[in-house]
Amino acid sequence: MIEYKDILSFAFYKYDQPFTGSYHGMRYRIVHLPAQTDEDGTQTAEECLQAVIWPEPFAFEQTDPDLMTEKHFPFDEEGRRAAVDWLNERYENGQWTEGFTASMLRRYAAER
Repeated sequence: MIEYKDILSFAFYKYDQPFTGSYHGMRYRIVHLPAQTDEDGTQTAEECLQAVIWPEPFAFEQTDPDLMTEKHFPFDEEGRRAAVDWLNERYENGQWTEGFTASMLRRYAAER
C-alpha cells in the first residue's frame, strides 16, 4: 500500500515539479497543474493536482497515453491525501505486473 508519507509533502508540489513513483507494477505521477485561462482571461480549468497511473516498465514520457489513467484533485493537503487514496484504490482494482526495470537490467548485466 502506498502510504501518505511515501508521497512528498504538499509544499513540494507548489514548485510545479512532478513526483513519480511505482508500486508493484503500477507507475504513478503527481503534479500541480496551474489554473488555465483563455485569451479573454476567462478561467477554463481550476488549479489542481493531477495524478496519473500506467503499467510498468516505461517512464511517463515513453508510455503510450492510451495506457494512462488520470484524475484531478483539489490543490491542497486534502487533495494530496485523496490522490494517495485513489492510487491505492486503482492498485487494488487493477491488474498490475511488475516490469523489467533499469535496476533489474543493471543487475542482470552485472551477473553476466
